[in-house]
Amino acid sequence: MKKTLFSTALLLANMLVVLPSTATPNHINSTVLSQLNWKDVPYSETVTTTLSTQQKQNFIVPFAGMESPVATYRIPANQGTLEIQISSPMTKDHVFVPNAIVLDSQFNIAARYPSSEFKFKGERGLQPNRLVAELNLTPTPNQDYIYLLVYTTAQDVQKTTMVPHPAKSFAQATGKQPPSIADIEVKHSPYGEININVTAADGTRFIGIPTEIFTGKKSASNQSVGAKPIVKEEHPSKAVITSVDKETEAYFKQAVSNALKQNDVNRALNLVNEAEKLGLTSPRKIFLQQVSSK
Repeated sequence: MKKTLFSTALLLANMLVVLPSTATPNHINSTVLSQLNWKDVPYSETVTTTLSTQQKQNFIVPFAGMESPVATYRIPANQGTLEIQISSPMTKDHVFVPNAIVLDSQFNIAARYPSSEFKFKGERGLQPNRLVAELNLTPTPNQDYIYLLVYTTAQDVQKTTMVPHPAKSFAQATGKQPPSIADIEVKHSPYGEININVTAADGTRFIGIPTEIFTGKKSASNQSVGAKPIVKEEHPSKAVITSVDKETEAYFKQAVSNALKQNDVNRALNLVNEAEKLGLTSPRKIFLQQVSSK
């Protein structure tokens, strides 16, 4: 179990990650996963998948409670932090409600995003009504790809979503008083469409780090949901570091190491960010080395 549980760092913008627990599956057979048709997702390009009965998979039953159609994506992991947008457009009478699993390069589960994290966005311009989630992920070194698996659940299929009547949306868009018209009830369906878009971003959620380092009591109490850390990337010149700078660097390296020994990942990340504002890069190396060795 210690080798099969993988997760990410604890801060994610506007998103709650559900980590594997004893009450839910925390592993998918890697042989089964390796045989799937993983669709490559180029940067800054939208990849669309139509989900029908042909995409149903039996292996997802422990997660979905049904043979859900599955959309599978392979995403380059050697370009730094990624922002992955997953959207499910609504038709007039139904919508596919996504759930997502992120896997590292070895097909270990890194994070799970339940349907509750996919928020409704109304039609705007050429965009229809849709359910959307944005994932901010940083693959750790030595990974060529990470993997994204999208499915729905038996519980989600039984529900519906209320959508504003088009007349209301039009009135609001034109600054008029919305008419007293009932909203539209959209049924959830096991079939539909998924759009994936991947772009470069700033972030500190690492894919490929063992879960255990994030399960300490102190770390859990400091977990910040819905708050994105401000990461300022600076590229200092190659000037000789003064003795004062060396002392400062030594302080940050020791402080990061001590925070990780106490399982206080939030404090370690904050220290890394503060050090990088001063042009110091070694504290981040210390962070990655120690969490990768857990």
